[in-house]
Amino acid sequence: MNEVREIVTKAVVAKGKKAMHITHSINTTKHPYSVLGCWIINHEFEATRNNDLVDINGEFEVNIWYSTEENSRTDVLREKVAYKKDIKVKRIVNEYLKNSDDVLAKILKHPTVTNAKIIDNEIKLDIDLEILAEVIGETKMQVTVFTPVVNEDDDIDDLDIEVNEDFLNDK
Repeated sequence: MNEVREIVTKAVVAKGKKAMHITHSINTTKHPYSVLGCWIINHEFEATRNNDLVDINGEFEVNIWYSTEENSRTDVLREKVAYKKDIKVKRIVNEYLKNSDDVLAKILKHPTVTNAKIIDNEIKLDIDLEILAEVIGETKMQVTVFTPVVNEDDDIDDLDIEVNEDFLNDK
């Protein structure tokens, strides 16, 4: 015979991912001749639930190595870039405790510069990244519990147990 029971557990109740494109321009004090390298470090972000959206507030540092004076000198620019994006999440579980939400977000593709253009004394960057967001909430699930079948061959009444009641008196 089997029974159905309900278990309260935490589970992924909504999920979504988003590829993001950020365009950022940096002004230079010297006229840049060419971009020699560009990289992003110190990326940090926070994710919070907002109805059917997850708000991402993040920041990273851009480092640009560029040449000046007709490729005779180089310089490095450093600038922090803040961004705000929303990820639409699709509900997976309809019935769950709404006030029990936690948000987990992880980077699927770290921010990278895909293009750098020089326009006058400004360097324009195209930056791409991708983030996965999951909403965790308390929900109920039903499980089937199977009771063990008793085998008649394993009856413990058939055990031969002899107890010597006078074992303390025997010397």
